[in-house]
Amino acid sequence: MNGPRWLIRSALFPALCAFVLVGPAFGAEAPPPDSPPQAVEQDEPEGSPIDDEAMSVLLRMADTLAQTQRFTVTIRASYDVVQDTGEKITFSERRAVTLNRPDGLRVEAQESDGKRSLVTFDGKAISVLNVDENVYGQIDRSGTIDDAVRYLVQDLRVRLPLALLLVSTLPDELEQRLQSLDYVERDMLTAVPTDHLAGRTEDVDFQIWIATEGPPLPQRVTITYKADEGEPQYRADFSEWNLNPDVQPVQLAFHPPDGAERIPVMVRVRRTAAGSSEGAPK
Repeated sequence: MNGPRWLIRSALFPALCAFVLVGPAFGAEAPPPDSPPQAVEQDEPEGSPIDDEAMSVLLRMADTLAQTQRFTVTIRASYDVVQDTGEKITFSERRAVTLNRPDGLRVEAQESDGKRSLVTFDGKAISVLNVDENVYGQIDRSGTIDDAVRYLVQDLRVRLPLALLLVSTLPDELEQRLQSLDYVERDMLTAVPTDHLAGRTEDVDFQIWIATEGPPLPQRVTITYKADEGEPQYRADFSEWNLNPDVQPVQLAFHPPDGAERIPVMVRVRRTAAGSSEGAPK
């Protein structure tokens, strides 16, 4: 081997991606800003690419997550990073997610190399802590979890693979983006029996396994980024779902550890039609 080969971990998953779910979920990175849901065609022709049974299962899952006021879940994920040589290297991560609508979110993350991070949103600010280096960034941003997701994706350009699972508009967002959806099988080898679905959007192919017993919650997701070089995949397994945890707002507030250094967060500057700039370092 001539010289060292460096494994490049894509910028797709920087510390800010600890926000969770952290690429687009089912082909969309986040809800568009203030855009009304598009009507779904009711009179579908024979041979429609949307299978009725699969759509019913998917929407039951979407409605459950969108209407749940609070939940906790553990996500164990892996993702491909395509090297300059074309080789795919797989990295992994574990995230503990706590959501409390309308404006509370906490994500504790650990990557496969041991690096730890924390992301919180309390309705007033988004805070990101690098635990190992004891540094943090903070962006003032008031609003709901939906608002925070839109801001991270559209303004900060952070890709969030499972971001749509966090927003209250999930059912409408899925209906807008789906190009095809099929029912694959009843999978009896998952932790609980699941309905296995496969779908496509403009940007990704995805598969999702949804529990058939108890609440219809996602148990596994696979996303293939078909427009990206090498068609990398993101894979996630969900466990320890709790739809009624005892969550207090104080638990979601961000308190910097002793000695933590605050560092600036760079926000992408957008040019308006008049030529003025929007956005700046925070």
